[in-house]
Amino acid sequence: MSGIRIEDAGSAQASARRYLVAQFGANKIKDVSFTKAWYSTGAQRDIWEVEGDVAVKKGWFGKEYLHFKFQIDPESGRVIAYEI
Repeated sequence: MSGIRIEDAGSAQASARRYLVAQFGANKIKDVSFTKAWYSTGAQRDIWEVEGDVAVKKGWFGKEYLHFKFQIDPESGRVIAYEI
């Protein structure tokens, strides 16, 4: 995930999706929907913030829906803070 410069909301969302796949596994992610993506400037650092929902497979037929909010470093593309 590192080494990817994030220059727009679509790239920030792609970085968030990669992070979710790394956390839950590609075969467990059933759906990812993004509700917000915005760029925030700060005194210490600038960040991309991405918010949305993910459906994660649980058991044979079940799904768990989780809301997430990530802060992504625009220089490296890494998720530097998260809330799930």
